[in-house]
Order: sequence, then C-alpha cells, then structure tokens
Amino acid sequence: MNRIFKNCRVYNPLSGEYDFRDLFVEKGMVSSHKPKLAEVIDLKGCYLYPGLVDSHAHLLATGKREFMLDLSEIRTKDEFVALLKNLKKQSVGFVEGRGWDQEKLGFMPDRKFLDGITSVPLLLVRVCGHVATVNSSMIKRYSLNALEGIDGTDLERGLIKGRALERLRKKLPVGKEELREYILAGANLFLMHGITVVHSDDYHGIKLEDLIEELSTQDHIRIYEKLKIESSHELEGFKAIQNSETDFFSLRAAKIYLDGSFGSRTAALCEPYADEPENSGVLYLTSEELLPFVKKAEKEGIQLTLHVIGDRALKEALKAFSVIRKGNPLKHRLIHVQIATRGQIQQIANLKLKVSIQPVFFKTDRKMAFLRLGPERFKNAYPFKKMSEAGVDLAMSTDAPVESVNPFRNMRSAEHFFDRKHILYMYMVSGKLFENNKFTFPLAVGSPADFFLTEKDLLSVPGSMLEEMKVSMTVFNGRVVYER
Repeated sequence: MNRIFKNCRVYNPLSGEYDFRDLFVEKGMVSSHKPKLAEVIDLKGCYLYPGLVDSHAHLLATGKREFMLDLSEIRTKDEFVALLKNLKKQSVGFVEGRGWDQEKLGFMPDRKFLDGITSVPLLLVRVCGHVATVNSSMIKRYSLNALEGIDGTDLERGLIKGRALERLRKKLPVGKEELREYILAGANLFLMHGITVVHSDDYHGIKLEDLIEELSTQDHIRIYEKLKIESSHELEGFKAIQNSETDFFSLRAAKIYLDGSFGSRTAALCEPYADEPENSGVLYLTSEELLPFVKKAEKEGIQLTLHVIGDRALKEALKAFSVIRKGNPLKHRLIHVQIATRGQIQQIANLKLKVSIQPVFFKTDRKMAFLRLGPERFKNAYPFKKMSEAGVDLAMSTDAPVESVNPFRNMRSAEHFFDRKHILYMYMVSGKLFENNKFTFPLAVGSPADFFLTEKDLLSVPGSMLEEMKVSMTVFNGRVVYER
C-alpha cells in the first residue's frame, strides 16, 4: 500500500538537521511525489529518523534467547538453585540458558555446583557467548570427553570454551521451524528499537543449506549476513549462495574468529592477564594461517570481518591484512578492537580498515576489563575515540544478544567518546557504507522506506534520559511493523 506520512520532522544524518515535511512512500520506496490511493498517517510533529543499522549482532541467537533460560539477572547461588531445581528435561534433551557472569555472581557455576542442583542436562552460556558450563548429565548424554583441552576447556569443572563450544553446537542441531521462530523473534526485537538492518553472524550449529533457505525467504528485516568460515576454501562457495540474495538478505561477507573475550580470559593478549598471570588468552589463527583467507577473499571479492578483542589478535590481523589492495575496496573489517596501541590504530587507519564498535561494553565491562588488563594496559582499552581521531571509519553495533539490542543504551555509552550527531551518523549511515554492496543514502528518493519515529528529539534529549527513550513507530519497507 502507498502511504503519506504527514507533519514529521525528518532527520538528515549527513547535515545533522531536521526538515519539517511530509514523506511519500510508494511500493515500499521513498517517492518524490504524492502517490495516488495512499493511506495518510498524520505524525503530528514526531521526529522521523532513518532506520538504524546494527553493524554486528547475532539475529538468530538474539531471537533464540527469547526461548532460553535468562540468567542475566541472577546474583546469588540461592537464585541459581531456585531457577534450576524444578527444571524438566525439554524435548530436545537438554536445557539451555544464557547470561551468567561470574564477576557479578561472585562464583563460577561449574559442573560440581550444577550437579548438586539437577540431573537434567544443562548448557549454560556465559553472557559473552565464548564459554559455557555443563553438568555431568550433559557431558554423558552428548559424549563431550573429546572436547577436553580445546581452547582451555576443562571438563572436570564443566567449562567449555571457544572452539570446543562451537563443536558442541554441531551436536545440537536446530530445525527449520525453530530457525523461523528465532528469525522472527529476533527481527521483532530489533524492529521495536528502530533497527531495520542487521549485520548478522548466524552460522553456529546449523545446517548451511537450512540457514540460507530461511534467511533468504524471510522479509521481516534486512540481513547482511557475515558467514562464519573455518577454511579459506569455503569462500569459493559464496557466489553460488549469492544466487539466493533478495532485497532482504545479502551474503557478501565472511566472519572469522581470531580470539575470545576478556570475560572468559580467552581474548588473545600480547602479555598475560593481570588477574591470571599464567594465561595470555587463546589465539585461534596466526597471521600466517590467516593469510590464505585474506588472499582468497581478495580474489573472490568477499569482505572479511574479523573478530578481534585482544591486542595479540589485532597484531595478527593487521599483519595478514597488510596484503590487501590499496584503499580497501572490499571494506574488510575488524569487529570489536577493545584494546589497541597508538601504533596499531595508525596501522588500521593506513590500511583503511573499517571497525564495528560496541560502546555499550564500556559501561558493562570496563570494571572487569580493568581487572583483566591492569591499570597501564587499560589506558589502551576501548580506543574508539582514538581510532576516530586517526581517521578510522567506525560503525555502531551491540553484539546482541551479548548486550541488549537497545540502541539508546549504546548511544548513551557512546557519549563518553563522541557527540550525539556523530553517534547518529555511525548508526544510520556508517553501517550501510560498510556493506560490500551498492550504497543507497537513507531516505533518499528511490531508497527503501525504512525509518522509525520518536516523540522526543534525539539530539536534544538529556543524556540521563537517552537510555530510556522509546521508539513510537517503526516502518519497514513502507509498512508499519511496530507501534507503541
């Protein structure tokens, strides 16, 4: 249906200014003229913004979390016991939860602790997603003994880390119906927060053909998929998959994990952890091992996106990326970069690498990161402003479900580093620019009618109130898909 959105303040993220006007939508696209037979929606002076782009998240995992045990608010052993003691085995044979954090709990919910509560097989994933705890029933049911030692996995304590957790996922297949449920639930969460494009990493314990089929047939949200790969040869199959691309799904990027997280002490550091001196984290690939991926991606025209948390992982990434074409036309990207020296930042700038950042981590993790890194190294943590000042292109993201999809929480944390207009630019424009696709300026004539409304001005609302902002309406492809 054609629509006319009347009396709205339309925000232009390039100029940082509003234009009070009507917005015309015809066949899901922004139009220059008033369409015929159109529904008229009077917005009564509301503020209208281009749809936000979350440049790094996990759509399926975000949706899946709606169906899992939520462990994020648990703070004591008694609360843990109360949640788990009456569990019944689910039809899939185990119970999965996510969100615990040993820093907030004051203890590790390990195998011995879980065995004392229930015999139902448990898989409880830490908030970061890079480590999980399991009980004896889970180990026995799924024959997990072969995972011992992988990336520090300690089955005696029931700790599954890094690539061992990825292998466990492959033992727990997800059906097509579940995939559809997770996609829809995840899309709805993003849309209710004004996010209409998600750069998503979803290939975890799922059949590739099922994943592509479900992503390419959905029309709930725009998905820029970053397909996780483990071999450079997998890049050769991208062109065949690209035949499945639609207006709502594209596959132009591959995702590679180089390390883990600070919280699980699996982020790869140049020097040992301050609070665990015998441990420097886990490096998944050296620069020599990464180089074939980079060369193959350059040949096949595929964007590489690298998960990089620690400075050692960053060092290896920069060494491998040194062979890319001048100007980085494929827009190869680093994701996270939570610690970097001045020299490393300059290398990122010189190579024209893009970086997806999550300022919300500064709010939620900085106390923990200080303990992990110590006072001297912490000076190089969360180098977002330093990267921007060096000329590095940055885009906003949440890494949901590691953090909430809520962009306003993320914006509030970002104010520690940037002014409000720049934050909105990184959320509305940079993410689209980072795609290895033809760029269409948000809300330009001929572009998709993807936008959201608020009753208050995002530029002038006090910082103390920004986190509490609510989206009053989201329009996707010209359709009202959320209304508060």
